Amino acid sequence: MKYILVLALITFSYATTLTEMSEKLSQYGDHPFGKSMVNLVTVNMKTGGSLNELKQLLQQIKDELIALTQLQDSENATFTRRSQVDLAKLQATLEQAQADLDNQREEQSSLSNELATLQTRVKEDQAALDRNSRGSGDAQSRLDVENADFATKYSDYNDAILACKEAQRLLLNLRGEGASLIQLTQDTKSNLIQTKENFQKIKEILEAHTKKSSLTLFQPIIEGLAEMTTKVNPETLNNVLSLVARLITALQEGQDQLESNHKTQVDNLTRLGDDLRNEKQTLQVSLATANNRLKEIQSRLNELDGLINISNALVEVTQLNIQDATKINELEDAEYSNQKVSRQTEIDIVDRLIEYINQKLSE
Repeated sequence: MKYILVLALITFSYATTLTEMSEKLSQYGDHPFGKSMVNLVTVNMKTGGSLNELKQLLQQIKDELIALTQLQDSENATFTRRSQVDLAKLQATLEQAQADLDNQREEQSSLSNELATLQTRVKEDQAALDRNSRGSGDAQSRLDVENADFATKYSDYNDAILACKEAQRLLLNLRGEGASLIQLTQDTKSNLIQTKENFQKIKEILEAHTKKSSLTLFQPIIEGLAEMTTKVNPETLNNVLSLVARLITALQEGQDQLESNHKTQVDNLTRLGDDLRNEKQTLQVSLATANNRLKEIQSRLNELDGLINISNALVEVTQLNIQDATKINELEDAEYSNQKVSRQTEIDIVDRLIEYINQKLSE
């Protein structure tokens, strides 16, 4: 009978204890940790365990929870610092990649403008070189024509002067023989006729390039020679000799002028040819330099295309990495906050239980 009474008392005491602790922890609802702690306390009390030992156990649990909270705080602080460092590195990488990309695009734009300018310059230099080649060919042709024309005219002057001197010798011989009384031999008559014909031919040849003043001397000489083929009049003879002497002088002056003009023309054309050759060399150097620079620019532009693609990819990847790292940090922060709240709730539960044990110990 006693046993039954004790058992009933214990049962009643257990139910009362459970009710009281549930009221103490009512604000925590169905918290799993709270249920476990209530079970621990009730079992201990049901089995007649020491309240002081139970209090020490609860205090030990609280200390461990506080230590765990401090460890989590420390780990979270370390994680936060590392995350900030990693994000700073990623941000620096992004900024550098973006700066590289901007510089590469700026260089690409500058080189593209230079490329267009050089392409125009190459076309202009090539056109100038083509004109130079035509000019050089024209100058050489003019020089060849000038030399050939000079050689022909100079030879014509030589022939004319020689013919005049031959006529002069013939006429001087006639005058030395007493021309007024001379009976012309057939040979002398033939020579005079031939000389007259020679002057006629020379006149026709020189009409293209002899001063008009010298050409006027031919006709009276020809007429005088024609007259002397029938009789030699001393006055006519002397007059023809004088005209021939004047003609020789005029022809020599014409020849000298021809040579002077020829020299001037040759000098001018030679100088023109030299100028064109110098211009050609300058254009060739300019063209070669421009073409080499075009190759350099095109090579660099091709290289920049690859670099820009790499920089673009690096920017995109780094942005994604920053987004991922930020998201991970947010998740970690949320997890840490949840754990901190949960840990504090567990500490509060243990505090309530300790408070309850203290209350029981004081009864």
